[in-house]
Amino acid sequence: MPADESIEKAVGRLLVGRLPGKSLDAQFEQLLKDGTAGGICIFKDNVESLQQLSELVERISNASAFNPIICVDQEGGAVQRFDDVISPLPSLMALAATGNEKYAETAAVVNGKQLRALGVNCVLSPVVDVASNPLNPIIGTRAFSSDSETVSRFAKAMLEAFMQEGVVPVIKHYPGHGDTGQDSHSELAVIDRSMQSVQELELKPFRDCARLAPALLAGHVWLTSYEEKPLPATLSSKLLEGVLRKELGFEGLIFTDDMMMKAITNRYGLSESALLAVEAGCDVLLLCSSASELKDAHQHIIDAVRSGRLKEERIRTANERIEKLFPNAKKPSIDHKSRLTQLKGWLEDDNARVSTIYQHAIALLQGKFQNVSEEPLTVVVPNHPRYPLPLARFLQEQLKFNGLKPSIEEIRYTVNPDNTEIEQMASRLKDRNIALVTFRAGLNKGQLELARSLEKSASNLIGIAADIPYDCQAVSKSTTYMCTFDPSDKAMEELAVMLVRRMGASGKCPVELETSPVKG
Repeated sequence: MPADESIEKAVGRLLVGRLPGKSLDAQFEQLLKDGTAGGICIFKDNVESLQQLSELVERISNASAFNPIICVDQEGGAVQRFDDVISPLPSLMALAATGNEKYAETAAVVNGKQLRALGVNCVLSPVVDVASNPLNPIIGTRAFSSDSETVSRFAKAMLEAFMQEGVVPVIKHYPGHGDTGQDSHSELAVIDRSMQSVQELELKPFRDCARLAPALLAGHVWLTSYEEKPLPATLSSKLLEGVLRKELGFEGLIFTDDMMMKAITNRYGLSESALLAVEAGCDVLLLCSSASELKDAHQHIIDAVRSGRLKEERIRTANERIEKLFPNAKKPSIDHKSRLTQLKGWLEDDNARVSTIYQHAIALLQGKFQNVSEEPLTVVVPNHPRYPLPLARFLQEQLKFNGLKPSIEEIRYTVNPDNTEIEQMASRLKDRNIALVTFRAGLNKGQLELARSLEKSASNLIGIAADIPYDCQAVSKSTTYMCTFDPSDKAMEELAVMLVRRMGASGKCPVELETSPVKG
């Protein structure tokens, strides 16, 4: 048995925490110095500016007893933490909509080199879930496609580019989150299909990427065909050690998804679930909790080693896998000033490269392409709490830039409007030229009814799906409907450029629309 300090540091290296603000507070700084925490996952609420972010990462690295894991969910599209300070990135589904893996490679190069310049050494991307459920509440455009082969091709392109740029990519969410009807942030996600079906669909991209991916993130997903009782993959030795390691041949580092998600904590509590995850075969635990909760989990795992419940060998093996990807001997000395200067010099060119990707991703799902001119246009947009969807503003800017006089009005509607609101909107907008922006209408049924009502009452309707493409099925196939596959401001900006400059839309929808239940 090694000295207590060695046990404590060996366990601490497995734990990655989350900061409560925009600076490295005293509690987490001490956890890093003591080796109680092995890294930090950075979120949007930790970011204020490029300068502040660069200095924060430097402080985290300098404070750590290890070469810390500094990771971020910088996927692109709906999930990106640094889009306000570095280049915004297209969603993975937008990348697949280009039909060209070279654009996925470009996005990963831009992402990887910018993260590396900041001192971030790990990116929780790409998602290799298969987008097989149109009503999935959490994955959507975070997945490349409903075709598993397409998922594998685009994922491999990104993995190679990330590793080329010196950032550790983490594929997720094993064993597949694409067919679930639940959000694991709130409840345990379930896939209730046969073992053969799961192997042919969900597991295929993980199998295809097993030899290439250096790391993988296990999701809080229950596969009923593998586990009789409701046990998520993060806590299942059968899925981690049996299927993933032995059957799929994955030898890399296994991360957990955030252990603070209610799919886990509602049943086990944080400390016990952290221990169960290590027992099952997870190597790195994302404990996006408070410093005190991380410390409690740390002590709980140490107590399990001392009592003999958890074998010391399990901790040693996890440390060896971490050391292979984040070696202490190569802990970087981060000079944030010079790196920041370098990064700022890249931004203009990188932003232009990203714009090109967006332009090739936007797709015409049905109907005829229509441009926007000086004729009056009413842009009808959901008042989404997270995504501003500022298409009207960008249309006005583009019209002015092209020497035209804009006549754009914006009207906001409730994300899931009721019958009264729908009737009022249809009456108010009768005989108008309308661009209707929808966001996941299948999950917000009022949007489906609003689209149908406006199709009848408007003089002309252009439908725009700002996320998943299934929204187009609310209206007849002759009605124009486009899709950005991405709800970000950058996607809205590039759509405005396309509509005003009459560029046409070259993207192709990478998911199967005909089998979608959204029509009803």
